Amino acid sequence: MPSSGGALTPLLEQYESVKAQYPGHLVLIRVGDFYEAFGDDAKLLSKELEIVLTARAPDATGDRTPMAGVPYHAVETYLGRLIRRGHKVAVCDQVEDARQAKGLVRREVTRVVTPGTVVEDRILPGADHNFLAVLILGDSAPAAYAAVDITTGEWFSGVAAHPGAESAVATLAPFNPREILFLGPPTPRGSSSALSSLLQREFPHARLEPAPAAAGAATLRPHPAAGAEDAGVADAEGRLAAYVQTSQPRLLPYLERSVPRTVRRLPLDGKTLRHLEIVRPMNPDDPSGPTLLATWDVSATAPGHRTIAFWLRNPLADVAAINERLDAVEQLAQKGTELAVAVRMLRTFADVARIGARVAGRRAHASELGALRESLGLIDGLRAWLASPPPLGLLGAVHERLDPIPELRALLTSAIADPLPASIDAADLFRDGYDDAIDALRREEQAGLAQLEALERREQAAAGIRGLKVGYNQVFGYYFEVSKSNLARVPAHFRRKQTLAQGERFTTEELAGIESTILSARDRRATAHGARLERFLTEVEAFLPRLSRLARAVGELDALLAFARLAQERGLVRPQVDDGHRLQIRDGRHPVLDRLLAGRFVPNDTELDADGQRLLVLTGPNMSGKSTYMRQVGLLVVLAQAGSFVPARFARIGVVTSLFTRMGFTDEIGRGKSSFMVEMSEVAEILRSCDAGSLVLLDEVGRGTSTFDGLALAWATLRHLHDGIGCRTVLATHYHQLTELVRTLPGASNGHMAVRESGDDIVFLHHLVPGGTDRSYGLHVARLAGLPAPVVKEADRLLKRLEAGSTVPPGETARGKGARYTQAILLAEQGSTRSEVEVAIAALDPDRMTPLEAHEWLVEWRKRLAREAKEATTG
Repeated sequence: MPSSGGALTPLLEQYESVKAQYPGHLVLIRVGDFYEAFGDDAKLLSKELEIVLTARAPDATGDRTPMAGVPYHAVETYLGRLIRRGHKVAVCDQVEDARQAKGLVRREVTRVVTPGTVVEDRILPGADHNFLAVLILGDSAPAAYAAVDITTGEWFSGVAAHPGAESAVATLAPFNPREILFLGPPTPRGSSSALSSLLQREFPHARLEPAPAAAGAATLRPHPAAGAEDAGVADAEGRLAAYVQTSQPRLLPYLERSVPRTVRRLPLDGKTLRHLEIVRPMNPDDPSGPTLLATWDVSATAPGHRTIAFWLRNPLADVAAINERLDAVEQLAQKGTELAVAVRMLRTFADVARIGARVAGRRAHASELGALRESLGLIDGLRAWLASPPPLGLLGAVHERLDPIPELRALLTSAIADPLPASIDAADLFRDGYDDAIDALRREEQAGLAQLEALERREQAAAGIRGLKVGYNQVFGYYFEVSKSNLARVPAHFRRKQTLAQGERFTTEELAGIESTILSARDRRATAHGARLERFLTEVEAFLPRLSRLARAVGELDALLAFARLAQERGLVRPQVDDGHRLQIRDGRHPVLDRLLAGRFVPNDTELDADGQRLLVLTGPNMSGKSTYMRQVGLLVVLAQAGSFVPARFARIGVVTSLFTRMGFTDEIGRGKSSFMVEMSEVAEILRSCDAGSLVLLDEVGRGTSTFDGLALAWATLRHLHDGIGCRTVLATHYHQLTELVRTLPGASNGHMAVRESGDDIVFLHHLVPGGTDRSYGLHVARLAGLPAPVVKEADRLLKRLEAGSTVPPGETARGKGARYTQAILLAEQGSTRSEVEVAIAALDPDRMTPLEAHEWLVEWRKRLAREAKEATTG
């Protein structure tokens, strides 16, 4: 803005006044055909939208104010770009006719757009949910949260599973909020910077800001079954309501609070969602890569897409609720080819909840009102289809919630014209007979237009000018237009109005009178239409809660239909889900890769039981399928507990109450964390949070540090999960020494991914077989990756020398002399002429070896030398 010493122009004073009312917002103010921003907002607008930054003319003190603007007709496009970049925008419009204004045109903020409260269809992220969330973290209690999608009316609230910031942030992961309001325990500097940092890391594309003071919670529509809630949740809800009140006050009364914590869910934190690639691929460089959602979403409607996405992000952990969904899928699957009938009906069903939200926000299009009318007309047909045979359980409940809202359909049918105009503000939105006053004004305008046509014909005949035409524009109104070649024939009563290059425009007393009649009727009709439109939209708005509930019912039916169609088309089986602790899968297939590989995927079994063999240590070379197998186990559990049939010959799922994964290799250098530190932090969080009902999937714990440190950490983690937690676990490792530990643990077993050797080549069979393996085939993989042949050859020679004895010779510990033993072999390569046997003998300490250890060492060397002699002979 201008320097404080300069006098502000009236427009800039008006702009500053709006800025004061909306701190933290980028303000766009309508000036003629543009929305303008001034001062720092102009600089920001220019940078974010890559538009020209200009400046207003100097004021009395010589100050020039930065200025940037966008055309009014393209403002939605520019708003979308600003919102996607995380900005909040206050849009200030002219609220009086500039022609009638005395002095500066009166302007007011007509809408506030933020990432979490946007309702405009061109700004929303497609059919996906658009959650706004509040997170309140105290000193010791688990965090409280509230999340709402104002475009669908869905409101969720509850508390985190565990105390602490990590658990608090994980609680929001299934909602993937676009905007987060947070409040954490103050740090020594008096801010919530620790919580803010975690939120920024987990939700890099979300807008973050401190939560406002609580207010307005009493205006929420409580769910009929909602009971008393703790103070933390009430605080979070109140703060969320206060924020919605500032940006979308019309929508707040229609938001319906869901029942908090009555149905147990399987919490999936952000890392688990990423590692299992449920919604987004793990590789950020391939955002369009295959995911579970992309493979499993065959929905026909926008509500169905949101429902499937929400179910996959938020699986159930309640056995009764899971089996209810599975029962519904089974009932639908039994309808066979009849499913196609329902799908055809659903494909034309509009996103009625979001249309309702746009009606309440006064952002709806005329075409959406027509789509709403047509969609309501589908419900009776859907109900009839679903009623035969009579639906049971969950399907019966969905059938009851398919409300055709006949009152709203009747209102829309009687009110809006067919065909519909392009704009909802068009004066011909309403059909004849809906409003007597508008009809009378329409007839008056039409009579004037008829007079105009008659006048045109009369003047053409009287002047003998066949090309004389009546035209209209907003500046000059109605006029007669005469070409240059006919100007000599213009009657005397014509008065010149405008001169053009190709002719002249004229008016007459009679034309002016008819014009006055038409424009008066048109203006009065526009005023009457505006008032009637507001009353009409208010009537439609009253049905918003029923529209939201209908959309959720249609979304649920669509999701169940999608699961049933997948079961039919892909040969899926119904999983047996119970309260036990057994995870038994026969011929299980990775749900995404099985689809991509079109039947070429190698199925595998899984057998984990928290009361028995609960821990599997998985070995095998890179590229053999260990990580794929672990993801497969996790995804099959997610699908089963989301209510879907699964790709397997048989599946029994003892309900999993929490699922944790540790996969991949990342660092956070910007936060001062190495890849190993990140790995250990994630493992620590898992060990703090898991319990006997958990499923834990760990990929190569300890690989980011030295061999002995990593082996010790992996060993200790394995023992803790087996002895201390007792949960179902799959741990993949290249530390083959862990397979020896497994033999000492009654609840653990070894497995490895099979490989077939053919000379110097290997074939990955991707098949899980019992027992461990002592080879990683790293050199084979390096050769496949294209490592230069001399490098591979040298590595092979060194590997043979290292494998001459055990990495830790008999009688030695991992640290100390064992480490020196490995170093001795490598150092022997630097100028030494001693053989491998001599180096190995020199590294031994016979005084600390038992007779049995000495014998085993000699036997191993005898086998080694015999193998080398044979290779030398055949080579």
